[in-house]
Amino acid sequence: MKKFVVFIGLLLAAMFVLSACGSDDAGGIRVSDGEEAEITFRWWGGDARHNATLEAIALFEDRYPHITVNAEFGAFGGFLEQLTMDLAGGTEPDIVQSNFAWVHSLGNGQNVFANHLYLPYLDLTEWSPELRSFTTTADGQLSGVSHGITGRVIIYSRDMLAQHGLSAFPATFDEWIALGERISADNTAIDTGANRYAFFPLGDQTLDIVLMTIILNEFNVNLQSDGRILPTIDQVEYAFNVLGRMIDSGTIPTMQQQEAPHDATNPVWMQGRGGSVFEWVGNIGLPIGNFLDGNEADLGVALLPATRAGGTQNSMQRTSLVHAVTQASVERGTHYIASYFLNWFYTDEGALRLLGNQFGIPLSRTAARISAEEGNTRGLQLAGLHLLEANVGDMCHLFEDPSLRDPRFFAIDAFRYGQMNARQAAEHWVNEQQAALR
Repeated sequence: MKKFVVFIGLLLAAMFVLSACGSDDAGGIRVSDGEEAEITFRWWGGDARHNATLEAIALFEDRYPHITVNAEFGAFGGFLEQLTMDLAGGTEPDIVQSNFAWVHSLGNGQNVFANHLYLPYLDLTEWSPELRSFTTTADGQLSGVSHGITGRVIIYSRDMLAQHGLSAFPATFDEWIALGERISADNTAIDTGANRYAFFPLGDQTLDIVLMTIILNEFNVNLQSDGRILPTIDQVEYAFNVLGRMIDSGTIPTMQQQEAPHDATNPVWMQGRGGSVFEWVGNIGLPIGNFLDGNEADLGVALLPATRAGGTQNSMQRTSLVHAVTQASVERGTHYIASYFLNWFYTDEGALRLLGNQFGIPLSRTAARISAEEGNTRGLQLAGLHLLEANVGDMCHLFEDPSLRDPRFFAIDAFRYGQMNARQAAEHWVNEQQAALR
């Protein structure tokens, strides 16, 4: 993890500290004032994340009894819609959790949050230049702080591989498809509870990222640049043909075989009938906890196979999560408290030990040191992070923007239902995204 937690030198550190302190002449409620104050922190996640964050907030309030941190938390669904409405009305909380894509798309490249380069109390030397680059918007502002990095890795059943004489996950799509044919040989057209698959897609994003990773590794092109979709129709057709082979061989289920729900609670995965899934490193605990008896030793991690022997296996990566002080907080004058809390959230040893890996593996300088000391970045999550570090592939900051993502989802679904062939799906994939960019 060295490249994500590097020190940037005393001179640069001093520049950032001075720039942060330089905004202290603006009006606002200071931590040191001792007067009663309150801020609101909004995030999404599961119960474990909620409980750990609430414990950290309680610790903060115990140390600073004159400050109240109001917690707003829930599921991911609907989070963006609520945030969008709040931004339009200037009623957003003081601190919000954000996705990588939202940082860049909500303002069409302009920062909609506070400029974190000039927030008081925020020690930016905690984040490496690589991490800061993820949240630097087109207008040169720093729109938030990154929790760490993430990318998708294969999580596979060791037992299913062993049943077919394999000790390691296939390195190429040809090998993966050959395995898929053997595993699915006795499958029925409608899954009645006994079908087995080499790969089971969980969530709408899975095959979308599989296709883009194929394009990245085979042709070394990302999604877009300067308003132009970079992959050609021929290149995208190549990726759809690979997906078609996976469907025809039974490596992945057909749309008729795929059971709902499309998440880690899917019975195919929970019962051990899905040989592998493709998940974010930061969310790796969900499929692990839902697989059979939840024993991590039953599973392994690998990169998505290369398209051909000797091909690359880079993984599209982005910041795992972003926490941002909002512009509304600046206007309310509570940004002093908010920036102090945000800095504390990432640098206080007590808080970091309570939070553990509930937001993924943290990569602030202090968090990385504590993780190394406590060993709480062990297991498959750490193994997955090491795979990402060795095989870096940048994710375009517009990759998850709905206006571009929806045409890709449509093309994939139409292809899986047989409503489009590979060429038609590729044409829709390219042309509709280009129209959305314009």
